[in-house]
Amino acid sequence: MSKPTLTNLMDIYDAWRDHDLDRLASYLPADFSHSLNIPCEMMPAGGVREGKAAAIARLQQIFEGFDTQYIGPGLMRPDETTVVLDVHTRCRHRLSGRWLDTTKKHVWVLEDGWPVSLSEFYDLEQFAAFMRTTR
Repeated sequence: MSKPTLTNLMDIYDAWRDHDLDRLASYLPADFSHSLNIPCEMMPAGGVREGKAAAIARLQQIFEGFDTQYIGPGLMRPDETTVVLDVHTRCRHRLSGRWLDTTKKHVWVLEDGWPVSLSEFYDLEQFAAFMRTTR
């Protein structure tokens, strides 16, 4: 995996941390796919979004509901077409004021060094317990 590829991913995380969706979107192709392993019944923003516009709209929805105070990408484990890493996140649910401190797994799929999809895996038991406290 080339150093520019990993640098691009770090730039994406910097934009995510800054809630700069325009900058984040500049790294994604039009047919980008974003998957959250959270069932839609648990959180409407869960599931899969196909296309950059849908993925960015989902992130905007998440940013409106959660104030991310910390996002810390861990060690990136690249191979030829994927990068896997754990991401420590701390955010406040805006309506309830409750804090979620969690580590999720990110799996990026790359083509020619650029991300074409991201799958996010949360600890669903922890997330469900957290969501019950936000009602």
